[in-house]
Amino acid sequence: MSAQFQKVTEGKECKIGKNLRILGDGNIILGNNVAIGSNVTINIKEKLVIGDRSTIGDNFLIEGREIEIGTEFWSGFNCIIGGGSCFEKPSKLKIGYWVHLGNYGMINTARPVTIGNEVGMGIETKIYTHGAYLSMIDGFPAEFGPIEIGNHVWLPYAVVLPNVHIGDNVVVGAGAMVTKDLPSGCLAVGTPAKPVKENCYPKKFTRKEKKQLFDDFNTHFVNDIESATVSYREAFDEIWLLNEKGDWVRFNLPERHISGEPTALSEKLRNELRRYGVRFKSYPEGSEYKHW
Repeated sequence: MSAQFQKVTEGKECKIGKNLRILGDGNIILGNNVAIGSNVTINIKEKLVIGDRSTIGDNFLIEGREIEIGTEFWSGFNCIIGGGSCFEKPSKLKIGYWVHLGNYGMINTARPVTIGNEVGMGIETKIYTHGAYLSMIDGFPAEFGPIEIGNHVWLPYAVVLPNVHIGDNVVVGAGAMVTKDLPSGCLAVGTPAKPVKENCYPKKFTRKEKKQLFDDFNTHFVNDIESATVSYREAFDEIWLLNEKGDWVRFNLPERHISGEPTALSEKLRNELRRYGVRFKSYPEGSEYKHW
C-alpha cells in the first residue's frame, strides 16, 4: 500500500488490488491477511476495522462513520456499505465473524446495524435502516430505525427493513422481505416474511443420525471431490483425514478446530465442509493449523 495513506494501519501479508481510493478523515485498521479487491472506495469519517483474513470484493464501496468488520468476512463484487445518511451521528455498523455478503449486497447504515457471527447474506440481499422518499406531510411513509441480526442467520436474496430484530438460528426464505421481528430458531418465508416453523433450529440429532450425516458427507467427498481416506470418528466427534504424507488430520466438530499438517487435501476437505456450513476456527500457517 502506498505510503500516502497515513491513516491506514496494515496487518501482515495484506493484499491490495488496483485503484484503491481512500477518502475521509477516519482511521483504517486492517488485520492480518486481509485481501482488498480492485476499484474499491473507502470513505470513513471516524474508524474502519477489517478483521483478519477478510476479503473485500471488487468494486466495493465502504462509507460511513464507524464500521467494525469481524474475522473472516467475505464479500462478492459490487457491494455497498453506507448509502443515504451514513455520515450522520447515529450511523454505526458492527459485524461479527464468518459473515458473508454476496454480489450486489448492500447494508445501509443511516441508523445502527448490528450483525452477529456466522451470518450469510446472499446475492442481492439488502439491509435498509431507512425507508423514505415522498413527503411525510402528505402522509407518505418515512421510517428510520436500527437493525439487529443475531448469530447463525441465513438471508438468501432477501430484504430487511428498518426497526427489525432477527434472532439467532434463523433461516429466511429466498426472496423474502423482512418487515417485522423474527424469533430465534425459526424458518420464515414470504413478503412480508412470517415464521412457518418455530423452534426448528438448531436441530438436535441422535448419535445415529449424526453418524449417518457425516458418513454421507464423507462418501460425497471421496466420490465427488477427491479420492481419500476420510471417516467420522464418533468417539471423538471428529472427522479424520489421511493426508498426502500419510498423517492424520483431525477436524474436531464441537470445538471447530483442525489439528495436523495443512496440505492441499486437508484444505479441500476444509473448504468442502465450509460449503456445507461447517466452518473451523483454524487456518493454515506453515506446517500447522493455527486456532483463533
